[in-house]
Amino acid sequence: MAALAQVGRCVADRRLDGISEAYVTGSIEGRDITFWIYMDGADFHAGPRHRVFERPDYDSLDDLAGKFVQELAEAAA
Repeated sequence: MAALAQVGRCVADRRLDGISEAYVTGSIEGRDITFWIYMDGADFHAGPRHRVFERPDYDSLDDLAGKFVQELAEAAA
């Protein structure tokens, strides 16, 4: 992710997971951050902080994705 590179971080691992619903999960190198990306949403844990991004809260999936990436990069900085 370019946004993470801008704050000097990168994705340490990522994998496709899930049984009834496929999702991507991973972590940020050097930080206590784990993320999950679903077809219609995303969330992350950054230490004690848990942030959820759900489709009904945004006008489009592009808006949701942009906000998720922005806040993930801020938490990783």
